[in-house]
Amino acid sequence: MSQEEAQKKSTLAQIKKFHKLDKIQEKNLEDFMNFLLGENKNYNLIGKSTIDCAWERHILDCAQIFPLINDPAKKMADFGSGAGFPGMVLSILGVKEIHLIEKAFRKADFLRKAKIFSPNRVFVQQVNLEDLKDTKFHCITSRALAPLPKLLEYTNSFLEKDGYCLFLKGRNLKNEIENSKISFKFEYELYPSITSGESNIIKIFNLNKK
Repeated sequence: MSQEEAQKKSTLAQIKKFHKLDKIQEKNLEDFMNFLLGENKNYNLIGKSTIDCAWERHILDCAQIFPLINDPAKKMADFGSGAGFPGMVLSILGVKEIHLIEKAFRKADFLRKAKIFSPNRVFVQQVNLEDLKDTKFHCITSRALAPLPKLLEYTNSFLEKDGYCLFLKGRNLKNEIENSKISFKFEYELYPSITSGESNIIKIFNLNKK
């Protein structure tokens, strides 16, 4: 068994610990990853240092968000979707409608091609977040886009009244939370990342501008 095959097998086994993964979803994740790695030569979608560990670093890292979604049938958005992380992974796992917001033309073009790997509704919008049309989402996700205060600026006006955010964040999260409290009122829950001892998923709700 190759290193890549072993890593894929390990990742799928870990996902199955928190999500009922069927054969179609496994195949879609595999096809999406193969397409991503092929297109990465042209688009520079993921860093070279993460290619050899892409299944864990990207697929598993994003999949761990799924159990924290209140209702995968409600409309979601992924801000700064890039290579489709976490938006495409969540769509393949069962989010019924997700809007991938990506300002870079080449990445948005990749996402339009990649959405065929999900059976669910995927909409790609190539637009700056500052220029996003007035619309509302039940849940907004993001990964490695901006510090938390900036993320809350981006998301605040696009959340439904009972909406919430799920952000993958790194080691500076404690400071980012304190800085965010200067301009925003919110409640939050932290969930340790299963892929990095220094990272957390932060779930933010009851968000309001001060």
